[in-house]
Amino acid sequence: MPLVHPTRRALSALALACALQAGSAGCGGGGRGEHGDQPLTFEKLPDTTGLTSGAPIVESLEPSRMQNGAVRVTGRVHLPDGTKLQIAFKQPGGRASMAMAQVYVQGERFDTPPLLGEHGPLPRGSYEMELLGHFDHDWQSPDVLRAMGGGLSLRGPGITRARDGTAALLLTREARL
Repeated sequence: MPLVHPTRRALSALALACALQAGSAGCGGGGRGEHGDQPLTFEKLPDTTGLTSGAPIVESLEPSRMQNGAVRVTGRVHLPDGTKLQIAFKQPGGRASMAMAQVYVQGERFDTPPLLGEHGPLPRGSYEMELLGHFDHDWQSPDVLRAMGGGLSLRGPGITRARDGTAALLLTREARL
């Protein structure tokens, strides 16, 4: 059997690992699928890490309908000023957002602008309301990341890890509008 240089052996192992992961996260794919059209998703697995235990980060999350039919969401969260979050409404079991907005935390509170669907106010009914926040350099400012220690110490309901190991917040609640 020919001798293989240790560096080549490590590169071969890395190539094999990338090939095995190609069906899930890929290798250096920037969080998108093989064709760049698949969004980053979170797997629903039992929490064996203790990430979801602890005091809730989200104290309140309240949708309300305005007189003109638009929807607003107000919330209270224990996150630093300037933290960027996203609110989305989806049909139960649906994947596409029917209405969505990004907000910034100020004084541990946020308030969305009026939200409308593609064709005006969302019809009355039940929706999945999703609160999402990524605690990485793509979503948060250096000041926010510094204030929360990079987000890796965050614990509580809805806290999870993205595939690259960065912290994220993902809460889904039923909303009756």
